[in-house]
Amino acid sequence: MEEPTQQPVEATPAPAPMHERTGADRNTIYIGKKNAMAYVLATVTQFNTGAAEVKLKARGHAISRAVDTEEIVKNRFFPGLKIKQIILATEEVTSEDGRPSKVSSIEITIAK
Repeated sequence: MEEPTQQPVEATPAPAPMHERTGADRNTIYIGKKNAMAYVLATVTQFNTGAAEVKLKARGHAISRAVDTEEIVKNRFFPGLKIKQIILATEEVTSEDGRPSKVSSIEITIAK
């Protein structure tokens, strides 16, 4: 009886650490489950290190947190901040049980 041959499994690469990101991806902050002030700190840090613009990206329930982050940064830290662009979209994601579902997303680009 022949032994079954195993095919090598390719792992999907992990996202690059922040210090290795390049270009526009370096100035993108993905909003998740942390409190808004954590993302405010990340946004302020990006602007203080010389970024001319920062993108805030969020999906689903985190959309309101992205808006809160933008408003706090604009009203408390950088009063002259401008909203350059807002993109609203619907993304299709696959749930854990394999069913596709649609999730709203937002991308807010803010600039000094």
